[in-house]
Amino acid sequence: MTQKDHFVWQKLQRHFNTDDLTIVVSSRWKFTAHLLPDLQSNIEELIASRSPELFGFHQFDEWSPMKLSDLTTSEGKLVVRLAPVQRQDIDIGEDQPYASLNNGLWLIWIGDMPAAVMLSKFLTRRGPKIQVEIAHLPDDVSHAFAKDFLRTIQEQGKRSRYYRNKVVSLESDEFMGTHETMRVHDLDPVSRNDVVLSKATMDQLDTHIFEFVKCREKMKRLGQSGRKGILFHGHPGTGKTHVIRYVASNLPGHTIILVTAEQMLNMEEYFALARILQPCVMVFEDADLVARAREDISGQKAETRLNRMLNEMDGLGTDADILIFLTTNRLNALEGAIASRSGRVDLVLEIPLPDDDCRERLIRQYGHALNFQDEALAEAVVRSKGASATDVKEMVRRLVQRSVARGGSLVISREDVEVVFAGAEAVLNPLKRDEETVRRHIIDQDDEDDCGSC
Repeated sequence: MTQKDHFVWQKLQRHFNTDDLTIVVSSRWKFTAHLLPDLQSNIEELIASRSPELFGFHQFDEWSPMKLSDLTTSEGKLVVRLAPVQRQDIDIGEDQPYASLNNGLWLIWIGDMPAAVMLSKFLTRRGPKIQVEIAHLPDDVSHAFAKDFLRTIQEQGKRSRYYRNKVVSLESDEFMGTHETMRVHDLDPVSRNDVVLSKATMDQLDTHIFEFVKCREKMKRLGQSGRKGILFHGHPGTGKTHVIRYVASNLPGHTIILVTAEQMLNMEEYFALARILQPCVMVFEDADLVARAREDISGQKAETRLNRMLNEMDGLGTDADILIFLTTNRLNALEGAIASRSGRVDLVLEIPLPDDDCRERLIRQYGHALNFQDEALAEAVVRSKGASATDVKEMVRRLVQRSVARGGSLVISREDVEVVFAGAEAVLNPLKRDEETVRRHIIDQDDEDDCGSC
């Protein structure tokens, strides 16, 4: 009857055919956990032809990186037991999630020489990390394989197959605040016909984004930078996010990285990810919550966010194929070192309140099922003056509700417009007046939180 092994050291002794595991040498490397599916796939492909056997093992402390030397311990409380192979489903934006390992030990063969590869996950305050270690006997062939193995997975890690050309963001652990995995977002595509802006604004988008990307490689060969920062500003509801979705939908071959304000303390992780997934677009919405003027900053956390953002933007080389989009409703509140500094922000583009022509196009678009009679449409355009695209959308929705409530007639009269738009103005205007108060409360609250941790 075959003896059953209960501890990892037993498996290793049998595999290396020695009672003295101190003769085994190893090399290791640490990686970010965000690209774990790519890293694990690369490892499995490199050892697929080497008769791999996979085993799981117990990890005592998730905050301490395990080493292969830990697995060789054969006495005391820290002896590592064999355990079932544990997997975790990770969303990669496909029909099926990726079954990633929490940890694993592969026993392999380099020709007729034994070797082992260990993958283990551990936590840090900056987020989870992955450590990969390869152990082998001290012969030249095994040493050359181990060196090439680590070099290859490092190089392959720079060319993600699972997250490239998708819309992604880092997911935070609810309690620890660390970034565990990435989330893949399924955003509806936005066509050019779905964007209602003036010709001048559309021309700016074409010139500074789409044409820039088309010319980027030739410009880089002429010594020009391949990165660009663009700041979109305007009143709330003018469609800044909608414009970014339009741009993202029409930049083939680009990965979109979404960065939220509460995650910006891990700025280095985002920019490291951008370098791997380039060409890419980084989107920082509500940038004024992080990059507001220094004289308005009273908390240590906010100042740290700002400094890290500036440092990372400065650290991008001229050969980086990275577009940085920032949005704000409060242009004057932004730190001048970002808003007025070429090389960080190269274009400041206003997404303005819609003019008469744009409001008419918006009303027709949102109310495509309605039949405007006589001067009803013209009246709607006049009465919506000063309204944002979001306001216009709500006004049209109320017109539709009014038509449904009276029996489903889709005919809209001038009287309908007068009643609905007058009521909408009465509600929307006080909300706009209160918006600045609410926003300032959010910023002040963030500063108060800082004081508790200084």
